[in-house]
Amino acid sequence: MIGLLGLGVTTASWAEDDGIYADFATSLGEFTVQLDFERAPRTVASFVGLATGASGWLDAQCNVWTNKPFYDGSLFHRVVKDGFGNGIAIQGGGRISVSGGVTNLLGPGYTMLENFTNGLAHSNGVISVANSGPNTDGSQFFITATNVPFWDGGYTVFGHVTAGMDVVEAIAAVPVLDERPVDDVTVHSINIRRVNTVAKAFDISAQGVPIIETGGMRAYMSGTNLVLDYERVPQSKTLFRISEDLQAWESSDWGLGYYTSGATSILTRTFAHAELGAATFFHAARIRYPVPVTSPETQRGHTFTFWWDSPDLVYQVSLTNQPLGGGSGWVQDGTNAPYPRVVYADIWQREAYMARLSFIDDLGRQYTYHLGFNPGEATNRFTGTWWVVTNSAQRYSLSGLFTMP
Repeated sequence: MIGLLGLGVTTASWAEDDGIYADFATSLGEFTVQLDFERAPRTVASFVGLATGASGWLDAQCNVWTNKPFYDGSLFHRVVKDGFGNGIAIQGGGRISVSGGVTNLLGPGYTMLENFTNGLAHSNGVISVANSGPNTDGSQFFITATNVPFWDGGYTVFGHVTAGMDVVEAIAAVPVLDERPVDDVTVHSINIRRVNTVAKAFDISAQGVPIIETGGMRAYMSGTNLVLDYERVPQSKTLFRISEDLQAWESSDWGLGYYTSGATSILTRTFAHAELGAATFFHAARIRYPVPVTSPETQRGHTFTFWWDSPDLVYQVSLTNQPLGGGSGWVQDGTNAPYPRVVYADIWQREAYMARLSFIDDLGRQYTYHLGFNPGEATNRFTGTWWVVTNSAQRYSLSGLFTMP
């Protein structure tokens, strides 16, 4: 999911409360959302920055765009319906990218900490952030078309529809195929309005939204060698791309990634000119994190204890520091005695405030945990899936709490 309204509202003709408003113009009509910048300041700041183009974002080639609205031309790509065919929510906010015949929905290039404890609930007509696990808030959002209390505690609500709810309901009623609208529902534009002093004073650059920027790289020749210097600033991630034709770009880590040291440093890479071919192009972008990165660099050498919501089960695994990985642990089902486990093939995929841990145990079960890491918290939330390796088509959802001392 999530990974998860018709009035003309370009200029309001009725008295509105003080606040920040987002006027959506879609292919099925217009609606207005009031954004709760007091209870969801970081989320609202991110949304406003992307909607107006005031904040930078990355495209599929890692190019940095500024002063270009992110949402214009995007789709409501998903409509969630209940078992009776009634629309529950409409989801949008991803930019379409087609590569190798595969269509993807891209975010802005960054993810953020979630904030579902802000006191806002998933009642009818609210706007909330779609995610792919704890602390993966990005550009995608959904708007509810009914009360959805079972989504509380999983997604960040940041506003509510104030006009045009009939348009939201019309979008929620469109025919779908596998939750994708049969006919595209396009977001033509999102106009942001600020009503009165407090709303106008709200500074989107001071709310902890990650900053996308170009630069951080210098290229020069040293004899017959090409030298690339990368400036690594504290609490940042450098993204590097290389191409031979300016069309196909490949990503390369080269030891860059997240940099959480307290001092700026220079990382140098040297290439023999003969190795680079007739033409080689390089591109670097950087993401700065005003809220310090919380995810650990590696899973190796750590012990994870997972308390599942359902069934009543505790799973603990200690991963070795050995190059091939693996480890051991135990599982306790309810009040039964713990029984041992051996795990192997562990993989760690890191984002700024979360990580994905995958491993297989000696029962032939594969687990993928999406782990959120909140600042200063010893116990955090996870979601995920598990399945039997020989039957990957049948997957089971996971959620609960975990610790990683």
